Order: sequence, then C-alpha cells, then structure tokens
Amino acid sequence: MIAIFMFCYCIIFKEGIYIIMDIFLDSKIITDNTLSSNAIAVYTALRTIQNSNTNAYYVNIKLLAYQLSNNLILSRKYMERLSDGLNELIIKEYIMVVANNVDKDYILDIGNLIINNRSDENKDKTFFLVIKSEEIHKIMNLDCRLDKFSVLRYFMCMLNTINHNATYFDVVGNTYNNFVGFMTNDYIGSLCGVNSYTTYDKYNHLLEDNELIYIFRHDIMLRDDKGQLKNLPNHYGRYKDKELIIGYSTNRENFEFGEDAVNKRTNESRSLMQKYYCMVKYGTEYSEKEIKRIYKYVHYRNQQNEKKYEQEIEKGYSGENLLNRIVSEEVFNKYNYLFENKNFDSANVVDKEKFNDNWGEPTSMEQDISIKEILDMPAMGNVNNEQNIGNKSHGEDNHDLFCVTEKDLDLIDIDELF
Repeated sequence: MIAIFMFCYCIIFKEGIYIIMDIFLDSKIITDNTLSSNAIAVYTALRTIQNSNTNAYYVNIKLLAYQLSNNLILSRKYMERLSDGLNELIIKEYIMVVANNVDKDYILDIGNLIINNRSDENKDKTFFLVIKSEEIHKIMNLDCRLDKFSVLRYFMCMLNTINHNATYFDVVGNTYNNFVGFMTNDYIGSLCGVNSYTTYDKYNHLLEDNELIYIFRHDIMLRDDKGQLKNLPNHYGRYKDKELIIGYSTNRENFEFGEDAVNKRTNESRSLMQKYYCMVKYGTEYSEKEIKRIYKYVHYRNQQNEKKYEQEIEKGYSGENLLNRIVSEEVFNKYNYLFENKNFDSANVVDKEKFNDNWGEPTSMEQDISIKEILDMPAMGNVNNEQNIGNKSHGEDNHDLFCVTEKDLDLIDIDELF
C-alpha cells in the first residue's frame, strides 16, 4: 500500500531544532464515537511515526507520550490512559501485536492506519484531516484542568468540519479556501461525543485563549421559512487564518444573507426594553437573573443618553431627542439585591410620574458596545439626573404593545413592535 506523503519542515530555535510535521488523520477514525479520546490520542501518536517503508514498529508508552507532548516528564495517570488507548486499538483490530513483553514493549503492525488515496482500485477515497505536530504538542501541554485528551479530539473534529469549497477573495484578487467552517457546535460535539453546551463552550474558550482557533460570532440572526428568528452558526478556523475568517464571515453578512438578516444586538435590546415596559405597565415579575439583566441594560442606556444629552447641550443644541430616551428606574427600587453593598439614594432615581410610557428608541447606543458587554457590567451606579428631567411630553405611544413572557420571546417578531 502506498502511503500519502507526509510533509515536514524545520524551525530552528536557539536551543536546537524543532521539527514540525503535517500529520494526516483518517476522518472516520477521529469521529468514531465507539473509540475513546484515549484511543484517538494513541492513534494520532502512531500516525506521527508511520511511513510507507514498513508496517512493523517498535512502540512503548513513553514513545507515544513523547510524540503527543514532546515531553517525557508526564504523570502516571497520563501513561495509564495511553496504555488503555493502545489496548483499545488492539482489541478493535485497528492495529495488531506482532510481539510484546511484560515491560509493555511492543512490535506493532499498524499498516491498517495508512491512508491510501492514490490507488485507482480505491473508488472510495479516504477523507482526512491534516494537523500539525506543534498543534498537538501545544494542546497536550496546556496548563488547564480540562481533559486534554478530549480537548485534542474536539479540536481535530472542529478542523475536520472546515469547508473546503468556501472561497474568499481579498482586495487584490488572491483566492483562499480550506480555512473556514460554519457547522453548529452541537454537530461538532456529536462527532466527538461532547453533548454538553457548557463543555464545548469551555473547550472553545480554551482553544481561543491559546490562539489555536478563531471564532467569528455573528451579530445577526436569520428568519427561517416560518418567520422564526434563528441564530447564525459561528464561523471558525485556525487562529492563523483569523483575518481570512473575518473577511469571509463579513462578506456573508453583507452580501449573502441580505434582507433575511436581523441584527441580534438590536433584537435583544428590544426584548429587554419590552420586558421593562411590562414591569412598569403591568407589574410583571421576572426571575432575579432576568431582573438584573433588564436593570443593567436600562440603567446603562440611561447613562449613555444622559452623557450624549450633555454633549448636545455643550454644542448649543436642545438635546430633546436624547432627553426623551431617558426612562424611569423607580420600578427597580423594590429589588434590594440590585443595590446590595451600595448606598442607594432614592433621590437619584428618575421620577416615574414625569414620564409617560414611551421608553424611546431601544437601539440608540448599541453601535458602540455589545449587549453582552452591557450585561457583564456591575449592577449598581447612581444616575445623575438633576439636569435631565423635564416636564415636556415625551411624545405619543403609537405602538400596539403587550406583555411578553419569557416563553413568548422565541415566538414573537420583536422588530414589528417598533
């Protein structure tokens, strides 16, 4: 059998030569949910030493550990997991034992692991992933509490979903492909047996923080055939392709999705303001977590509009349009948990009776800061409103508004309310 050629190149450091290899991995094997992450790690290590000259190799656990981590100082548990993974591949006949001894030294026939796409007799070509040895070493040496064997497999499964046909043209006409994927996290997780959102969210952030992947998170949503709003799957790829991923993703937002796209931040801000209206008008109660979200958004929105109002006054303008956007925060007074460990001054709360039910334009300042950033801010801060409260009407409420429960939010087109 003819093995696919494995390229390698050298990077020379002061302390010696570090060889980076392209490792070719069978997509069916790394996404086989009957195999554990231990077995996938061992499979990866075996592929790093395999070539087309022979099928038989001398292997021991320390050799496998070194191939994965470029390190020999590893824990006993680490070694045990590699031993378990090796036995798993033997039992499932991915590899065969030619000889072994009590010290766990093996002569293994790993010919079944060769990727052969060059034979004309092979009608069904093997789909494969190319991963660099430095990526493997970096993941297996991460300083984290997460299971690095599982993180490695998740990383490989994510890269395995990169769309080879997605093409990006830069401003000078260069063409790029094979760098971006846009499958859902649920799908990627299903390839490697990760079914928990919390788990793959942690994996994503760990890989992002260590500049192994880049994820472009969209600020738009799409309407499906039933008119429901759906989140647009993130676009992702290797960190080194960050600029290409941003360019490709931005192009899709601007030119491909068109009128079907709805700004996610705008939609969320309207949702929060609609809930605020329900609290003021109908006394609607929400969970403590949701009350905090609503308060943070309303309070920050008021602060921003006050700041812009003062800037308009300094320029000699009336600023009335900004004054009209400031809403009462008195409805939050009864929620003591919003103001814990703070000296709450009721005089600094906007008088509700001086305002009507029109809460202004809910997207007046979202261009400079995301809703997520707003909601991550501290919950308490006094509103200095002495200059801002006026007695003029804030305009008529021409909206046919109604109270929205949390169960309704996914079923309602918030955009049509404004």
